[in-house]
Amino acid sequence: MKKSTKKAAVVASGWLGDTIACSAAATSLYEKGYKVDFYILWPQLKPILVNDQRFRTIVYSKFLISLLKRPLFQSRYDLIVREPNGWSYEEPFTSQIRRIAGCEVKTEYELFLPKIIPSLLKGKSRPVITFARDTEKRAYGRDISDLLKRLSLHADIEWVGLDPKLSSKKGKNKALILDAIKISQSDIFVGPEGGLLWLAAGLGKKCIYFSEHIQELAKKIERGTPTLCLGSTKHFPKGNHIELPAFCSNEVAAETIIQNLINQQ
Repeated sequence: MKKSTKKAAVVASGWLGDTIACSAAATSLYEKGYKVDFYILWPQLKPILVNDQRFRTIVYSKFLISLLKRPLFQSRYDLIVREPNGWSYEEPFTSQIRRIAGCEVKTEYELFLPKIIPSLLKGKSRPVITFARDTEKRAYGRDISDLLKRLSLHADIEWVGLDPKLSSKKGKNKALILDAIKISQSDIFVGPEGGLLWLAAGLGKKCIYFSEHIQELAKKIERGTPTLCLGSTKHFPKGNHIELPAFCSNEVAAETIIQNLINQQ
């Protein structure tokens, strides 16, 4: 692409999934000819985002939020796109942020790992499921131990993500790169709607996910329809992801996951 003199800033102010969603605007603005700076709050994402050469990733702190709204900062760019103060829940987040940026509205997004990565799952003789730890935080009554027992008969389980007993903000300085590599080298990712699902789907990994959190969020959100815009099936309609029926039994969940593992062998 011809080098551009136009400069754009995309400022993400939310947590993991929100930041990944905002990266969609950064890549689309690059495609429109902008030189793009992508501002993020969470340093743990930087080792992943820096592998995308379409934009420059800059980590900022909450102490600098006010500075990012001042005229001096604004004068540096031809266009500044900010994460909305509350998503509309009327369309997938990636579509909404691209619409705000004045770009082609599409849902798919892409994440990259370094070209050379260690083999973290070497020596595994069975299929590997990367299982999100935040499933325990968003279990909504599901017996996770029972589900894992069923899955362990057919596959090895590799946990990814932050200890569910900790606030997500406590993991701000814990790099996600090793978890991302594990996900990329596994056969299937399993977890609830949330940041790790956004990460796995962006890496191109097939995801089978629980939709209870989407249903529960729909009860609290007064605008839009979360059930129509959250989850990797909404962002990758042709991506072969599977959304498990909300509050389905462990038997149904395990059978779905195991059958998909078999189909991939």
